[in-house]
Amino acid sequence: MNRLPETVNQQFNQLLAAICYAMDDVKIESAEASLIGDFTAVVAKMNACKSLQMLEMELKACLKRFEETRPSKPIAEPVRNQTRQISRKAVRGKLRVKLGDKIIEQSTVSDTFVQTLAELGLEKVAKLNKKLSGIALLARTPANGGYQTQKYYQGWYVTTHFNTPTAMKILQDVGRELRMPILVETIIR
Repeated sequence: MNRLPETVNQQFNQLLAAICYAMDDVKIESAEASLIGDFTAVVAKMNACKSLQMLEMELKACLKRFEETRPSKPIAEPVRNQTRQISRKAVRGKLRVKLGDKIIEQSTVSDTFVQTLAELGLEKVAKLNKKLSGIALLARTPANGGYQTQKYYQGWYVTTHFNTPTAMKILQDVGRELRMPILVETIIR
């Protein structure tokens, strides 16, 4: 299977998402300029949007060329023990978050995640405009699309569509941006 290393793949996905967000911003700015009658700005914004579209197409073409030219490696089938099955829940563990002097540890990773964001201040976290799985980390309305997991907590829809390493990284990033001392660790059950 022709695959990029996971970190490179994540960076490409983040870059493509950033380009899409930038194109949306440029389109909004173009519409605003059109409303006030500044058509030179509209032309400039449309050219900027075209440039971003070209960049996106070039990146996707580059990824496609990489996948086509990279020799495929056979993937070994995982060895499965048929006598004993370990559930996913038993392996993944849970989080423990130290926020200043307070320790937050709930029964699931998502519950700990939501409780930590609440302790940091949902309003403050929402102002950071973080995205997770392509949607807002915190929103007042549920996400469209239906495949994202969200928990409703204190008037906010908190996106919990993540794995444990991603949850840890987001909590650390939010703590750093809010200048709050935070330590996030995994506890294996």
